[in-house]
Amino acid sequence: MSIELDQKDLIILERLNKNGRMTYSQLGEELNLSVPSIKSRIEKLQKIGVFDYIGLHLNPHTMTPDGAAIITLKVNPDNKDELFEFLSSSDLIRVVYEVMDEYNVTIVSQHCSFLESDQLFESLMKRPEVEHAKISFIKKRVLIKPHRIPKGTKLLNVMCEYCGKQLESSYEVGKFDQVPHYFCCTSCLKNYKKWRDSQLKKK
Repeated sequence: MSIELDQKDLIILERLNKNGRMTYSQLGEELNLSVPSIKSRIEKLQKIGVFDYIGLHLNPHTMTPDGAAIITLKVNPDNKDELFEFLSSSDLIRVVYEVMDEYNVTIVSQHCSFLESDQLFESLMKRPEVEHAKISFIKKRVLIKPHRIPKGTKLLNVMCEYCGKQLESSYEVGKFDQVPHYFCCTSCLKNYKKWRDSQLKKK
């Protein structure tokens, strides 16, 4: 779910995050907005769950370790290398994907404030390689699943977790605590499960 916030919303969040005791009047004076307008914006931010209440901190679910924002870019294919070089120098960026779409570059930002994410977005909009851009702020993570490796894929330098044998194209996968574990055969998988159960009983 994305949250549409403008520059003034972002500044309000940044100021309240640093000083939750700021008054509507102080915020209005800084942003050149009336007190009712500031009050309306804050109530909107509270309603969509950006923060729980004013005074302590932002709702931790609004920014997760997966990144504060997802930015999609429409980039001239001839100038992608220059853009990627610029992206590699930013400490606000976590992952960059090149995708098969009209918006052919997707960026996941680091865990940072809304204002920092917006400043990153503004800097990208000014880049000559970028023809168009969109930004969505991550509200909360609702699901995470372990990485799936297709059956038949040869795992390089991966050893059986029970006997230590190098895994080939045929192997078994066991899931414990939602984490996949890899074994060379069914027998090793069963023996590992027995050993794991015995260890859990000792605790």
